[in-house]
Amino acid sequence: MKVLYDFQAFLRTKYGGVPRYFCELIQHYNLENIDPIVPRGYCRNEDYRNLYFSKRKPVNWHLRDFIVDTTYNHLHVSPAKYISGIKRSSISQIKKGDFDIFHPTSFDSYFLEYIGKKPYVLTIYDLTYDIYPEFFPLSTDVRANMHVLIENATHLIAISECTKNDLITYYNVDPDCIDVVYLGSLFERYSISPTSSLDESNNKYLLYVGERGGYKNFYHFVNAIRSILQENICELVCAGGGQFSRDEVKFLKSIGILHKVHQEFASNEKLISLYQHAVAFVYPSLNEGFGLPTLEAFSCGCPVICSNTSCFPEVGGNAVIYFDPKGIKSIQEAVYKVLDDDSLRASMRKHGYLQLEKFSWQKCARETKNVYEKVLV
Repeated sequence: MKVLYDFQAFLRTKYGGVPRYFCELIQHYNLENIDPIVPRGYCRNEDYRNLYFSKRKPVNWHLRDFIVDTTYNHLHVSPAKYISGIKRSSISQIKKGDFDIFHPTSFDSYFLEYIGKKPYVLTIYDLTYDIYPEFFPLSTDVRANMHVLIENATHLIAISECTKNDLITYYNVDPDCIDVVYLGSLFERYSISPTSSLDESNNKYLLYVGERGGYKNFYHFVNAIRSILQENICELVCAGGGQFSRDEVKFLKSIGILHKVHQEFASNEKLISLYQHAVAFVYPSLNEGFGLPTLEAFSCGCPVICSNTSCFPEVGGNAVIYFDPKGIKSIQEAVYKVLDDDSLRASMRKHGYLQLEKFSWQKCARETKNVYEKVLV
């Protein structure tokens, strides 16, 4: 079985959950009766660069980065010229038709004019655009593409039961056309020693991971815990998501906690360390399709405090302390509860490891393969 993947997810970020998801599938299919076809070209995504074909034919990425950066800085040639090559490669492979199933990695509908009658499987991560349109006022094209792609897909994969239910609600999709396939932990490939000690760092901190805008609910969360930070009980470390913007700095300063909130640029190794030494990881988002950081925290022995909405109870199970992400008092009580109870944190670590056993990339790959086989029957 030949499965063709395209370029879309790999052009977005250097690191990210979606490109990691597809790279994990592709690497696991090296051992299965599946021939994954991946477009070749230039991009900066680290997971793409580590794919098996790069190992068979080593690519000097540092040299390519140097050439692209030099031509941009000195000759003012846009990097888009180089990045577009991987899109052209995808289109060429689609036109060639030498594949059984196409699995696009995001929601650009460019391929519909080339794919003909070939089947395609579409993975839906979440429907936040539809559930909270107020956070995406300029996303009309995205929603239009989603409608077209969902309507024409041969089969859909939802990464949680929550996302499947949202698809049924917002797009009136036949439930039989949707399979739920859970993801694995982004840290699954790392050897992480189990954390059992309750002796956290003297510099206690809560950990926040990822983007901070809109539905991620960062402003509301920080406002809810500002009294905890002001009381010097702990600090807040924000990993990833870029440097604080001027508006974020202004906000943190206005409520008197700028010196208590820190931003870290975190490689995977650094992020693992941050999880391991945090008092707890807090995930206040209003909506997620799966919430990969929850599994990251579990794999590092980090207690998780998160929203009681969308997919969170489904993924976190009884290993998590939940709160109402819109309720200041609810957030405060949940955070205080975990901060003040050593035995509770120990129990949460134990249950986190047990919950993590329900998810793996091997299981994800096997169940995705089942979907492909279903489509070809």
